[in-house]
Amino acid sequence: MINNNTLRISGLASGMNTDEMVDSLVKAQSSRLNKMQQTKILTNWKSESYRDINKKIDEFRKAMEGLRLQSTFNKQAVTSSDSRIEVSSGGTSTQTEFVISEATLPTAARPAIVSFDSKMASGSSLIGGDGSTDVTFNLNGQEITLTPDMTFDKAIATINEKSGDTKVKASNVGGSLVLTSTETGGTQKIEITDFAGSNNLGFKNPSNTGDTTGLVNPLLSVKGTNATSGTVTINGTQIHVSSNKFTYEGVTFNLKEKVAPGANISVSVGTDTQGIFDNIKTFVDKYNDLIADFNGKINEKRYRDYPPLLDDQKKDMKENDIKLWDEKAKSGLLTNDSTIQSFLTEMRNSLNTVVVNSGVSSSFKSLKDIGINFSSNYKDNGKLTLDESKLKGLLKTNSEDIKKLFTIKETGATSTSTTVTDSNMHKNSGFAWRIYDRLNTAISKLGTIAGYPNSAVDTKSTIAQQLKSLDSNINREQSKISAYEERMWKQFTAMEKALQQLNSQGSWLSQQLGL
Repeated sequence: MINNNTLRISGLASGMNTDEMVDSLVKAQSSRLNKMQQTKILTNWKSESYRDINKKIDEFRKAMEGLRLQSTFNKQAVTSSDSRIEVSSGGTSTQTEFVISEATLPTAARPAIVSFDSKMASGSSLIGGDGSTDVTFNLNGQEITLTPDMTFDKAIATINEKSGDTKVKASNVGGSLVLTSTETGGTQKIEITDFAGSNNLGFKNPSNTGDTTGLVNPLLSVKGTNATSGTVTINGTQIHVSSNKFTYEGVTFNLKEKVAPGANISVSVGTDTQGIFDNIKTFVDKYNDLIADFNGKINEKRYRDYPPLLDDQKKDMKENDIKLWDEKAKSGLLTNDSTIQSFLTEMRNSLNTVVVNSGVSSSFKSLKDIGINFSSNYKDNGKLTLDESKLKGLLKTNSEDIKKLFTIKETGATSTSTTVTDSNMHKNSGFAWRIYDRLNTAISKLGTIAGYPNSAVDTKSTIAQQLKSLDSNINREQSKISAYEERMWKQFTAMEKALQQLNSQGSWLSQQLGL
């Protein structure tokens, strides 16, 4: 057969299976290449594992970073003593109580609107009588003509054809003819004049309960209303408001009903201790989830008898068998990983070291003082426990001290110092700052090793460089194997040619000797 521009003769003279022999020799020669390809697969898997770890650290950082800010602990909770006034925090209030003694509600601008009980709803003809006379009238100065054969809905549609000029919209509302101005305010009007014809539409002057067709001009004139402001008296001061909902002194008020004079509704402002508790509990829960996950990674069993499968090996395997093999091959990629172990140790040390800053209370220097401690069960690998009752109680009486325990920050020796690089800054700074800096450092370190979690392309990390080197080595090895295969075929082809010549010479001698 012909391959790579070289004539290959497969065992015609020798009787050997040359293809199989060359294939076996090439496979034996490819063991080094196979190991390189498996190393590349493992390296890619390890890179993915590091990036997954880095992504989880980044997510934890986003979940807890607010704990280092005073604004998280300064949030306020607002309560009202009466459901007629709803309240919520609209900022930071310097007052602890408001008394509302009176309130009137503002009104919005309204359109002009009028309703007529039309006889058309019961199926009467539009004009009644002999049905031969049109109905005509002016609506806001625009003449409207309705013919005797029109249905109620057709009459409404005809009126609406002029709505752009009249600024009035007609509607059938449960059998009533309702006219509404298309804009709001006291300058809007609905005026009907010069009415002629049957009055089955139900037009009448609001001041007269009888049929006033042709007797009053204008037959009808209705105006909209302007918006009016309301008033609310807070702590003795009357304030004009244009909306039921407004913010005053960091509190958002929503007036639901009128408040008569002397009601004295109390609105109290205090620290949002539940919100602070929720933030701290979230930190504890997510910290525990993180270290449980990472401890699982560094203690995961490694199956060294399950190297990554190459494409040739997968050809003869079932899909489920490949999946199970890969699960074991990927297991333990980060077992005893020093970077992760160091990160977990540093996190624990940062949470276990007291804050010695003079700005914190002598009664609140450690997490243990506020109900947060490390689990005594060694199997928990340093998980935190939370005494919820203790923390909630202290937040009601000592929220300021707890705030400092998390948010206080010491100035570093340099402008770039952090609690990771400056030991004095570390011991004098709050727990949230310590953890935040540790997380930033870990993200940066893992990014250097395997690329950052949100980066689309990684070409500069340590693993990226390793993969680049592996690709070069694999290419060189593949070239060597191709050359080796070519050399084997040349040798076998030469052997076959020599055997063919010997066979030909042997046949000639036999003929000469008469054998």
